[in-house]
Amino acid sequence: MASYLALITVRDEMDNDEIDGMRDALGAVNPPEQSGAAMVFLVPGEAPDAEVALSAATQHAGEILDGYDYEVEVSESV
Repeated sequence: MASYLALITVRDEMDNDEIDGMRDALGAVNPPEQSGAAMVFLVPGEAPDAEVALSAATQHAGEILDGYDYEVEVSESV
């Protein structure tokens, strides 16, 4: 299976405790990067192709980030 990196951008205002908890819950690597008012979490995963990777990353984010304003992008296999 190929590896991928999901970029999960959360646009809600969060305090440091929320950011740390979200990072742990998402399984993000490294501290999230700030992009304007948003936080970008880098979440690795494995999937057989890009379509499955995006679906899996989106489902994972949806389970963790219910109620938050977020979007998911998946980089090419790494």
